[in-house]
Amino acid sequence: MVSEELVLRQYQEAIERFPRLLKPKKVENGWDIEGFIDVIDDEGSIWDSFSVKITFPFNFPDHLFELKETGNKIPRGTEWHNNETCCLSTNAIMFSEMFGNLTLLHWLIKFAHPFLANYIYKLKTEHYANEVFDHGALGIIQGYYKVFRTYDLPTVVANLNYITGTKTLGRNDPCFCGSGKKYKHCYLSEPQKHSPGIPISILQSDLNQILSYNKK
Repeated sequence: MVSEELVLRQYQEAIERFPRLLKPKKVENGWDIEGFIDVIDDEGSIWDSFSVKITFPFNFPDHLFELKETGNKIPRGTEWHNNETCCLSTNAIMFSEMFGNLTLLHWLIKFAHPFLANYIYKLKTEHYANEVFDHGALGIIQGYYKVFRTYDLPTVVANLNYITGTKTLGRNDPCFCGSGKKYKHCYLSEPQKHSPGIPISILQSDLNQILSYNKK
């Protein structure tokens, strides 16, 4: 369980950049941080401000923060990637892209603020400026295409099977990652390098959803 000390430390770091976020309040599933996020462009001009609630979960870092837009500016629905919470990206992409810097501030800068800016851009142009993914298993698959740098679904499934330990290779077989090294000298010696920052629980859940999707 994440400590209150860590939550407050990350909050203090975050308000240097997002000063209108209020102090965290402990709730049933973690800490809620309410307040406003100002969407600011590269020249420092404010495009708009959004009322938000951020949940800092008890099981961080195995699960990430969640963003809710509470001012009802963003319509609800899959078209706007705004249901119970805002769909910022896939879990795999967020974990992998924040690997080594898994903090509230980094998440706000890399995913929450761009999501809100992307909404404003869509209002003006009728399309998103940044990359978006489908919902459900298809979006999970699209995310792993980016994580594993392949558009081959069997390769994605094989990688997830090996990383989660669902399947294994012989010690002297070539490693599944394509390094050219033997399995024992590659994955078995440095398994963490084959799963950059993505918790095993996320990998296993995603694999199960992908396999269920493939059966349809």
